[in-house]
Amino acid sequence: MRLLLVAFLSTISLFAAPKDITSFHATFSQTIIDDTKKKILYHGEIWAATPQNALWVYSKPIQKSVYINGSRLTLLEPKLEQATLKNLGDEIDFLQIIKKAKPLNASRYSATVNGQTYFIDFNGDLLSAISYSDNYENQVSIKFINPIQNQPIESSRFKAIIPADYDVIR
Repeated sequence: MRLLLVAFLSTISLFAAPKDITSFHATFSQTIIDDTKKKILYHGEIWAATPQNALWVYSKPIQKSVYINGSRLTLLEPKLEQATLKNLGDEIDFLQIIKKAKPLNASRYSATVNGQTYFIDFNGDLLSAISYSDNYENQVSIKFINPIQNQPIESSRFKAIIPADYDVIR
């Protein structure tokens, strides 16, 4: 009986540990496949920290930065010299999706948030990928390379600085 209890507690620990992420940094590759099987591949870098901060910096094939601070999104597009400001409403942040995930097996989780189902993969305790179908029936897969979790990230990283010559769209 005692051995069974130890095995049970170890299994709970195994499934719970990856979700305890308070900050995250990695490079990423994002693949989007539309309903006609056309594939678009993006590359970039992400930083995320609780309570609700994220910065997605896309470097290829286009450059853009997506800042999320609480319920506010700022999109900077250098090529267009444009900043888009948006309130997110009831959308949920990156780390909250992971926190709400339930185990499917030792390395794969799923979370349904606002009607959207996400599949979250771990390599040991490290977040390695997220995949989902978006509202346009695109298959989205984001693979994280060299992830770093639970290390301090300066709060200034999440502060968008809009150049004075950019057009601002609200």
